[in-house]
Amino acid sequence: MRQMSIGLASILPNIAVGGLNGTGFLFGAGTSCEAGYPMMPQLTREVITGLDANQRKLLDDSLVSAGQPYNPLKSEPNIEQIADLVIAHLTNTGDPRFGLLEARIRELILERILAVASPNINHHCRFFEALKKRAFGQPCCIWIFTTNYDLLFETAAARCGVRVENGFCGTIERFFNPEHLKSCSGSHDGKRFHEGAELTVKLVKLHGSISWTVENAKFYERHPAALLPTEKRVIILPRRKKVMDTLAPPYDSLFTQTSKVLGAECKYLVSCGFSFGDEHINSQILLPIMEAKACRLFALSQYETDGLAPFKPMPNFFGGFETHLHHSRNKVLGTTDYWKFSRFVSLFD
Repeated sequence: MRQMSIGLASILPNIAVGGLNGTGFLFGAGTSCEAGYPMMPQLTREVITGLDANQRKLLDDSLVSAGQPYNPLKSEPNIEQIADLVIAHLTNTGDPRFGLLEARIRELILERILAVASPNINHHCRFFEALKKRAFGQPCCIWIFTTNYDLLFETAAARCGVRVENGFCGTIERFFNPEHLKSCSGSHDGKRFHEGAELTVKLVKLHGSISWTVENAKFYERHPAALLPTEKRVIILPRRKKVMDTLAPPYDSLFTQTSKVLGAECKYLVSCGFSFGDEHINSQILLPIMEAKACRLFALSQYETDGLAPFKPMPNFFGGFETHLHHSRNKVLGTTDYWKFSRFVSLFD
């Protein structure tokens, strides 16, 4: 087994020759933990603890029925698996109490995220400042795809003066218009359009956001502090099998846009803090693009997860893990800690 190391040039080889254009980032929960947000085991424990006695009994009934009783020492099944099992039990039994349990689990997840009142955005600010420098004052567009509900990227971009397009338009009350993700900013001198000489980030939140709400089938964005407790937040409950959720607005537009961008505008994709445990993202978006060899994917993760198995035989897949690296369909000697967001950001400094 041969030895190798990785750096920015091997993770995103396009940057050395063509700059940031064509670059995409896929970020999961691991990019938020250093800011103060819980990872899956902690989130699972806190949601379970937040259930009252009756809700906990219903949960135990659904898990035991599926042959997967909750193990508090391992926090397993995790909250994604629990959500799937509760919904499956609701479907099988038709008992509305399990629908209420699902709604309560969603509420508790939101409460835990909103409880992080002052997240640490230092690493996210460093990331955007470094990208601004690498744009060299030229028109530049990158894509960020994330499953996170938090507002770390939006807040950090504002602090750094980086333009973000996320499909919402407006000022105080922003409304959803996915066509806005296709636009670019600039000026017109009466004859020609000149794209703005700045970094633009197209931010696609595949599972919704704590700042999104829905009213009369229309979607809006406001600061979380401006949303009333009675307003319905637009998030997909953490689940492994979310295909039905993503067929409905606004997710259908976001998934369609992502599928069109990857392999076209975005040919180099690097993931960080993303577990590849979302079957719908793998099957609907990533695998088709990778099988067509239209995109190069470099996955940075502490562990080589089960979700990566379909990607490993592909020549356009690369990986960096705590115990080994993956290159050209082979496991190779070498280690990395770039799966930590703070270390990942250091690649761009």
